[in-house]
Amino acid sequence: MQVSFRTIQLTDGKKRVNGALRARAAVRPALRQGGAFLLGLAGGWAVLYGALMPFGLGLTLGFAEDCFAVGAAGAALGVLARSFGTLTVESVCLLCALGAAVAARWLWPGRFVPAVAAGCGTLVGSAVCFAAGEENGVQTILFCGGDALLAAAAGYGLRRFPPEKPGMGSLILSAAVAAALGGMSFGFFLPGVMACAAAELALCCKGLPLEALAFSGVTGAALAASDPALAPAAGLACGCAAAAVLAPARRVEGLAAYAGGCVAGVLCIQPLAGAFSFLLSAGAGAGLCALLPAGWLMPALKEDDPPGDERPRLSAAATRLEAVAESLSSLAETVNEVYDAFPRRCEGFRWVIDNIHDGLCANCGRREVCWKQEHASTLEGMEALRPILEEKGHLEAALLPGQLARCIHPAALCAAGDKAFALYRSRREARVHSEAMRTALTEQYSAVADALGVLSEQLGRPGSPEPYKSGRVSALFAQLGTPPLECAVTLDDLGRTRAAVTLPRTRFNEKELAALAGEVGHICRRSLEPPQVLSCKGMTTLLFAEKPLLRAVFGTAGAAARGEISGDAVQQFCSAAAAQMILCDGMGTGRPAAVDGNLAAELTARLLKAGFTAELAARLVNVALALKSDEESGATLDLVSVDLYTGTARLFKAGAAPGFLVHGGKARAVGEASLPMGILGGVSGQSRVVHLAAGDYVVLVSDGLLVDGPGWVMQQLELSAAKAEQPDVLAKKLVEAARARAVQRGRPDDITAAVLRLENS
Repeated sequence: MQVSFRTIQLTDGKKRVNGALRARAAVRPALRQGGAFLLGLAGGWAVLYGALMPFGLGLTLGFAEDCFAVGAAGAALGVLARSFGTLTVESVCLLCALGAAVAARWLWPGRFVPAVAAGCGTLVGSAVCFAAGEENGVQTILFCGGDALLAAAAGYGLRRFPPEKPGMGSLILSAAVAAALGGMSFGFFLPGVMACAAAELALCCKGLPLEALAFSGVTGAALAASDPALAPAAGLACGCAAAAVLAPARRVEGLAAYAGGCVAGVLCIQPLAGAFSFLLSAGAGAGLCALLPAGWLMPALKEDDPPGDERPRLSAAATRLEAVAESLSSLAETVNEVYDAFPRRCEGFRWVIDNIHDGLCANCGRREVCWKQEHASTLEGMEALRPILEEKGHLEAALLPGQLARCIHPAALCAAGDKAFALYRSRREARVHSEAMRTALTEQYSAVADALGVLSEQLGRPGSPEPYKSGRVSALFAQLGTPPLECAVTLDDLGRTRAAVTLPRTRFNEKELAALAGEVGHICRRSLEPPQVLSCKGMTTLLFAEKPLLRAVFGTAGAAARGEISGDAVQQFCSAAAAQMILCDGMGTGRPAAVDGNLAAELTARLLKAGFTAELAARLVNVALALKSDEESGATLDLVSVDLYTGTARLFKAGAAPGFLVHGGKARAVGEASLPMGILGGVSGQSRVVHLAAGDYVVLVSDGLLVDGPGWVMQQLELSAAKAEQPDVLAKKLVEAARARAVQRGRPDDITAAVLRLENS
């Protein structure tokens, strides 16, 4: 497939950007220029104190190199629209100044002084020329001089503080927009007041009180300067202060505080003639903010620490995770110790005998004879009741042993025995259930504690940072229109390059991800895989990893013992650096076995993708199977994880049939018999580490495939390895041969084969 390229100039030279990223790279410049035109239009329309119009020229002087021309066009259009039908001398002078400023910026790009001299000098010079023959010439010169001074100050502020970041530059643009909207009114409705109220309340809801107060002060002054009738704009500042101080980053409480402060501020300003229209517009702005989606008003994230503090911050996080892991592990041990220390009640049949004695014999006239004079005989007779109760579940007078034949209340004795044994059995079942729940709880605590310990270890050694490459990758994403919130390129302990880029919530398709991998890999001078995409809380993180030396090819085949439902389940996938293959065999056949097998395979796959080790995943899946239902559930776990960088394979088996490895053309069986998961409180698993190379096979099979033993399987594997057969072909051959052998022996069972073959990447 042919891919087109184009060149984009970066800070460090020219670089090719794949055609899949063209649209994304072109959106940002178009949006910037469109926004510059609209802001210029607002600046040309805005008038301060009925005569001054400095914003159009100021924006033209201060906008960046890619936006000043369209900003000047918008400002000229705004001036013409404001003066339509009555073009004044000041308007003509301002249009001449805009043209001069644009010409100077074209001739001396990037230089501020020539543009100011040309624009402001032309404005004042034109005023002097036109004022020579006018009656109010001095006034015209003064107004144009004021425009020149204010425009130079605004342009310098925009150059010194770019409006893309919060600060003076963004406040200057806010003042221009507020002044433009302040000159408009539609009956009782004031759009400038509405826009300012909505913006102030939004900043308060996002947890930015200082920014909200600064915005309120600047826009309030701009509104009052644009129209003296908007002097009650100070009421907006009161509402903003109330919301910022009393309820920062809280939407409903902030809205109430803003409304109260705004009403109080407006009513304190005299006269009250325009209070109604002002409050109506402010309420409309607050209502507009209340209707915004909640995700737009999420509290803003604070800026990250500087790169030099990254390692201490990660070390602190690792320490806290380790502390949490130790707390959970200690909690599990404490629960077990307390349980072991409690006295055991209702542990044996002697409790049933004591219950019969206390409920029946204690009030009998023959108590002294039975329990003192003939104590041994009576106790022997009571012990003889146990097999009768366990077999039949109840007593009958005819079934009483000879030692109890002298009892004068045989019917009452049978009733008391039945009641005591039923209570004993129910308590014993409750104790078994409680012990199973306690075991599951403590096992979960221990497994999660171990997982947090592994995560803290990983955070404690994040790798060696590479600031230069991090800066270049950050510049690449900024050029593509998505400036990263965080960007880090590191080298792990084995010298492998990894990159993590956190962006505002963004969607990427597969073609864009592949193109990004190529661009970031070119910067890092490594071959990178398409990044893993993680999205959470309004952010998207791209995790780039170096392309491994090996790649895994999977194949699987299976046959059900009866019908179409098999109790075997297979999961095959590649994580960031490893190939994972899972085979779970549910106990029995049919639908119940399929439920257990698929549950075990799916849960194990999710835990492995989340970063759990095989042992920890097996422990948690064991708990899930044990608590899935009241009926006994179980499934084997056969897992292999292959590091695609080094070829190191880790095999883990819990009750699974032997697996097979083909290394160097020779096949061998691995694994021994053990209990499946879900049977005991813990997992009896076996783990083994082997080293593989390109061309080697790993084969996992269910016990149904080994109906005639492993010998024929190894022969077939060696023949297939000599032919370099694909995994799906090999799996199909194994299943078909095993199916034929099972039919001959009359021992049908679910048959599954999962094959992984390593190849050079």
